[in-house]
Amino acid sequence: MRFLYRNIFIFAVFSILVLILSCKKDENNSISINGKIYDGNQNIPVVDAEVTFWVSRLENGTYNPNLIALFTVNTDAAGNYSFNLTKEKDASYRITIDKTKYFGQIIDIDVDDLPPGTHNLNYTILPEAYIKLHVKNVNYFDNNDKIGYSITNTQPTGTNCCNNLPTTGTGYNYENTSICKTYGAQKIKVSWSVKKNSINSLYDSLIYCVPFDTTTFDLIY
Repeated sequence: MRFLYRNIFIFAVFSILVLILSCKKDENNSISINGKIYDGNQNIPVVDAEVTFWVSRLENGTYNPNLIALFTVNTDAAGNYSFNLTKEKDASYRITIDKTKYFGQIIDIDVDDLPPGTHNLNYTILPEAYIKLHVKNVNYFDNNDKIGYSITNTQPTGTNCCNNLPTTGTGYNYENTSICKTYGAQKIKVSWSVKKNSINSLYDSLIYCVPFDTTTFDLIY
């Protein structure tokens, strides 16, 4: 009977040691991430932004290049977010940030730059806005009047976004209206050249784009 009790005792001690070592191993591989998401142009926290942590891992000795979403959290009223994970055979990390009426962010992180421990990762995203550009020749000289105009500062990429491609128009009755998406809470630069009576004139203007709204600029020449 003593032999039986002794074996039970040894097994219990062994199980506890295994559990302790296992917990310690998980603790040594744990990563805690917290941070804040800001509106980079208005310098305010972004509420309810969706922050997703992605990972690609070695599975059964084989590298799987596909990123899988481990966590998705939403920022609080102060723009804060946080999550925890256990580091495994990870090959790459990615954080994506999405919010309606904002340009999203994709941040790729090298696994060596995110060792076990606590990390504070703050990011900014920029608000969307629209610019409505109305161009019209009202001081016409003849039907050879010409205009060339474009947005010249850096623009976002994506569907319906503004670009830096020039637009040209000819004639005394030229008129055109275009709408495109740009960064909100900052100025957009429009440059144009006008040729009338064989005389070329150059102009430019900075237009503040109201975030989450459409700003109209009348380019009358």
